[in-house]
Amino acid sequence: MTAPRSIIKLLATACAALCLCSAAFAQDNLSVEIHGPGQARMNVVQAQPFGDPNLPSDAQYLNELIRKNLSFMPFLKVMSDTDILGGARLSGPKADQIDFKPFSLAKVDLMITSVWKPGKGMGDVELRAFEVFSQKLLLGKVYSGVTRDQLPEVADRFCMELMALLTGQGTIFKAKLAFVRPSGKGKDIWMVGAMGRDLAQVTRYGDLGMAISPAWSWDGSRICFTLIGSTSHYLGVWGGGKANVYTLPSSTVISPHFTPGGGIAVALNIRGNTDIFSLDGSYKNTAGTLVADSSIDVSPTFDQSGNLMAFVSDRLGNPNVFIKDLGSGSVRRASKSGYNTNPSMSPDGKFVTYSKQGGGGHRIYVYELATDSEKQVSFGPGSDENPSFAPDSYFIAFSSSRAGGRKLYLTTRNGDGAVQIPTGEGEALMPAFSPVVGKE
Repeated sequence: MTAPRSIIKLLATACAALCLCSAAFAQDNLSVEIHGPGQARMNVVQAQPFGDPNLPSDAQYLNELIRKNLSFMPFLKVMSDTDILGGARLSGPKADQIDFKPFSLAKVDLMITSVWKPGKGMGDVELRAFEVFSQKLLLGKVYSGVTRDQLPEVADRFCMELMALLTGQGTIFKAKLAFVRPSGKGKDIWMVGAMGRDLAQVTRYGDLGMAISPAWSWDGSRICFTLIGSTSHYLGVWGGGKANVYTLPSSTVISPHFTPGGGIAVALNIRGNTDIFSLDGSYKNTAGTLVADSSIDVSPTFDQSGNLMAFVSDRLGNPNVFIKDLGSGSVRRASKSGYNTNPSMSPDGKFVTYSKQGGGGHRIYVYELATDSEKQVSFGPGSDENPSFAPDSYFIAFSSSRAGGRKLYLTTRNGDGAVQIPTGEGEALMPAFSPVVGKE
């Protein structure tokens, strides 16, 4: 595999002491480079939790949640006690209580500690992340009056801020995935957190229809999808509760997608050919044509500016992925060969990911606009399909049959080893990342 071009630089902050009443710290500079596949990963170790004076019974549960979160990060390797001479046992959770030498000898890069203090609920928990080589504090947070039900959120918030320091992005921990699950003879839309928590069913058509191809609105409040009935296709829009269903001027409704402006783009067969249209505010009529020619054009997807749209067209024979500049009208080809489907444009407009059919099944590829080049980022076994860029334009979710039935997996645009996202019983396919709105 070729060495990745992208380098994520860490400009992390360090400080000498944790301030219990504030999240602000004195800052020094630390620089770490993370390259992508084949890189020497950063080693992370978690110390056993401390209690001051007593350790809550569920304190270890928080450690497990943090460990699971970190295991999704391909540039981190979570180490165990047995990797450390004498185990990962400390005199206390603060820098002046830690002998960093055994951890340095074991090539540990980051150390995470926790200490519980009396308070409401389970108490107050202090979480710290240290850079072992410099023995300095990278991140320290206090979460007050924590209950057991809040522990997943505590783990997500701490890991989100740690990843923001390491990569400049931590939104993956706040993102959700809509996906499709078979339901009797039909299919329904479900959603789940990116780390596999908070699983919830969105639609309940069961045997009555197939809800497929979900896509989120850019404010994260709605999901549009295709609803396949017994005789026709419909547009579905869910905004909480029961989804609204719209009849469009076409018996085929393919791959609807919200535009950044709040509208919906969708492929319809109106003139005896499948083209891509924008809909009016009623979601019942077309308002404009985005792509129309003698070929079949489907699967629109946009960057967050709304200036670029990727789509699939068979204008050159096999289906290929193209990118249209909606301002100038210019179109460029992204995929370089083969049979390509299901594009997802990165929110920052720098990449497009898609599924390419090859020997043995489909594989996920990423096209980089700046270099006009594509590369393979998934490698099976089985078939890898329906990629979706995360809001950070770095992580990619996709569906794969590598373990038998289709499940969801998480990788990166660099092609790091994929990690399965828990989605409960049954198959999971057609993932679609939500945006993350507001501050991290």
